[in-house]
Amino acid sequence: MATKKVEYVCKYCGKREIKQANMGRPLPGKCPRKTGDKPHSWVVNRRFES
Repeated sequence: MATKKVEYVCKYCGKREIKQANMGRPLPGKCPRKTGDKPHSWVVNRRFES
């Protein structure tokens, strides 16, 4: 059985994280490109099966 994965990318700094589709979005963390301690803004970059 293939596992579905999703690649998320922060639209401000470009940080990428790959997670299984059923795990949801990554934790917000701190985006270095935003002022202050603002979180990453995750968007789906691509979906794939492995």
